Amino acid sequence: MAVSTSTLSKFISKLRSKRRIKFHPEPQTMLLDTRLPLDASPLPLVLPEHQPLLSHYGWTTITLPQSSADNQPVPPHPLQAAFEELFSTVQSFFDSSDEEKIKWKHRLGTEEGWSKIPGEKEFITLRTLEYTPDILKKPAKRYWDLMGAHLSSTLGRISTSLDLPAGEEEGLRKFVGPCAVMGAYESEKTATMLRIFRYEGWEAKVVAEPHSDLGLLSAVVGDMPGLEVWCKNDWIDIERGYTGCQATYTVGRQLERLSNGRYPAGGHRVVSYGAPPQLPSTSEGGEVTGKSRYRHSIVFVLRAHEPVVVESKELETDITGKWVEGVSGVTAGKMYEEIRSNHFNINIGHEEREKQRRNVREGKTLVKRAQESRTQAAG
Repeated sequence: MAVSTSTLSKFISKLRSKRRIKFHPEPQTMLLDTRLPLDASPLPLVLPEHQPLLSHYGWTTITLPQSSADNQPVPPHPLQAAFEELFSTVQSFFDSSDEEKIKWKHRLGTEEGWSKIPGEKEFITLRTLEYTPDILKKPAKRYWDLMGAHLSSTLGRISTSLDLPAGEEEGLRKFVGPCAVMGAYESEKTATMLRIFRYEGWEAKVVAEPHSDLGLLSAVVGDMPGLEVWCKNDWIDIERGYTGCQATYTVGRQLERLSNGRYPAGGHRVVSYGAPPQLPSTSEGGEVTGKSRYRHSIVFVLRAHEPVVVESKELETDITGKWVEGVSGVTAGKMYEEIRSNHFNINIGHEEREKQRRNVREGKTLVKRAQESRTQAAG
């Protein structure tokens, strides 16, 4: 998986956006150049020139085949067929009245259900079939199970790149477990979720502020451009460069931690670029109408199965290096809660979001002061 700096720079320069908004990913635990390079382990459905992006920046692109080796058309890839069906049915759900959608309203403490943030987006989060609208059950189950299997396979390749075992119950894949399959009942709920967004309007603005996901891997599919990814010091409007059928992977903070920083969490945001010039921006009443005013996005968030115990020594190789702060006997669920406590939720109302942002900032300040006090005392 080695790649020259010049080759990577040339590829990134083709995508680079001119917009500059500050985003500060958390520092990695170790410098990458102190450890052996990653072993060659090509990621499935990722083009050769896109392979190194995941370990360098925490994101890359999935490219689904549109033709055979002899340039003959091929049937849609199963993942493509699944997300196209899900897009179609979820648009029907979002088009229904708020009175109808409120039957599936967000349930406190679960991340589950339908929510609406005026001026930004509405979305529905699915965790099991039991609390999924009937219209979405079949396509959501189909997509979840296909993408779950695909991301499990991808984690196997990532394990191999780190010189870790790649079996289903070894290395990084042991953290998948039942999360790869959408459960039927509440009792089968896992940490993983399927979240489907409808972002508002043609007004040019940021509709999901900069963040990194907290899980292992996320797969993002949009029906029009809007996703932007962070690359060192610039935002790249990655979806505007897509040709054919493509999607995006982003690394979450759990995978960053479990890989000891070899796969950094991928910063991203969602932007509305304004009305395309070929489409009317307003109706006679002054409002944009029709489905064209929205960006729909399907986000599959694979999180580590909560009961699995993390033993950092089992994850240490010459490639990952030694963890600065070892972990033993801690469940993935406990680790996730620790990670979540250091970040605010971008998918809640503005007032509560600002409150969480202040609490996170104050908490980090207290931790920094405590660390400084311990350092001074030791000196």
